[in-house]
Amino acid sequence: LGGLFYLLCDEVSTLDWVVALQQLIELINEVATKASKKISKLIKSQLQQWIAGLPSFLKAYLPISSCEV
Repeated sequence: LGGLFYLLCDEVSTLDWVVALQQLIELINEVATKASKKISKLIKSQLQQWIAGLPSFLKAYLPISSCEV
């Protein structure tokens, strides 16, 4: 049971940063939709560049692809 406990702890800690990353992207998208068109375009462009630069193992956790941003 000890090994199972540690596996669960590792998974829970992974979920925390995955949820945080998803919430951050959602927040940035929300800000972009409320901003002026010029600022919105800039924010979305920067977000796309940031997502494109992430390692693939991180991109796998994102609910959106960079083209949907």
